[in-house]
Amino acid sequence: MEFSINSEEYSRLIDLLNRVAGTVEPTYRYFQIYHRRGLKFFVSDGCAKLEFSSPIEVDPFTGVYTVPIDYARALKPGKRDTTVTFSTTGSQIKISTGSETLTLDRTRTEELPLMERKFEFSFRYSLKEFRDGLDFVSAASMEGDSIEIFSKEEKTYMAAAAGKLVLVASIDSLPKYGFAFSIPYVTARHLVKAFEELKVEEIDTGVGISELGFKVGPLLFSVCTDETTFSPPISLIRNSGGHRVERRELLIALGKITRLSRRGFSVLMISRNSTLSFYLKAANLRYESIASSFSGGSFVVQIDPHRLHSVVSRMKAPALNLSIQEKNLLVGSPESGRYLLIPLVQP
Repeated sequence: MEFSINSEEYSRLIDLLNRVAGTVEPTYRYFQIYHRRGLKFFVSDGCAKLEFSSPIEVDPFTGVYTVPIDYARALKPGKRDTTVTFSTTGSQIKISTGSETLTLDRTRTEELPLMERKFEFSFRYSLKEFRDGLDFVSAASMEGDSIEIFSKEEKTYMAAAAGKLVLVASIDSLPKYGFAFSIPYVTARHLVKAFEELKVEEIDTGVGISELGFKVGPLLFSVCTDETTFSPPISLIRNSGGHRVERRELLIALGKITRLSRRGFSVLMISRNSTLSFYLKAANLRYESIASSFSGGSFVVQIDPHRLHSVVSRMKAPALNLSIQEKNLLVGSPESGRYLLIPLVQP
């Protein structure tokens, strides 16, 4: 087997494979090459699996060749006009750039990677809208958390519970039938990063026997799923309303207070006397900042400012609506379909 690609295509390919594999589990930092109705590249993070159907024509060959991603990244050429050549002999694979050659022995196995490849693709979304929603709801989560994707009342929702916070994103797209899936937070972040690399406008989503499928151009993703772990309070965001706060003013105040507090440390966000303020108390440090004028009612919430900054920066609207909803502060951006629920500090 032998084929060549230009350096720019090689760099994009390795970057994509690297984003899917991630860095959390080193044992998954490799990709595989095989022939299955054409040349295929495969990578996984243990939950998400990606099979890329390459348009490069090669003669059929048997076996599966495994390449560590970090070795392949080391060979990324600096010059655009460089050609990268893959060739195999027996159980050996070589990757050559002209000035460099990487030779890997005993890399050949016989069995193709296992993944679901048959899905009933029944709903289609804008890739950007789907990616941005997934990016938003996973902004405050941590390893071990889950991200929910489900349909309800003629919309698709994504949601996550991150500690005491609840994040919800809505997409105005009516699926052909109802569904509800839960995917690991780590895999959600890998998908977001991978989707950022793609220059495709739409994503098709479907259901397999036990996994969730995404078809994006020549890329097929198969993602492990679990039963949904909580019921997001969608009823609270239907008529969010509230009083507006300039997002830029909020981000400026959060940017300053995050420089004074470490991650995981909470501060108070307080509405009183027609202002919205942040208050930090730690050891011998006291810090108070008026973020914005605010005409809504009084409230107090306790929150990690790093998490709040990460969430607000992804709400993509010039102003946010703040309202009290059933013992929660609802921070909403109806224009972008982004919502954050923070429990109130009870007096």
